Amino acid sequence: MFGLPWETTIWVFGSPVFWILYTLIFLFRTRSWPKDSNNEDLH
Repeated sequence: MFGLPWETTIWVFGSPVFWILYTLIFLFRTRSWPKDSNNEDLH
């Protein structure tokens, strides 16, 4: 692609895709953290 080796293409496009997926998974998993920490403080 664009005259680059496949390894370079994977690094150029794979890194941002991986980072976006990582961020979305992190946000999805941590969206209930404030509620959980508040509940733990009350006990």
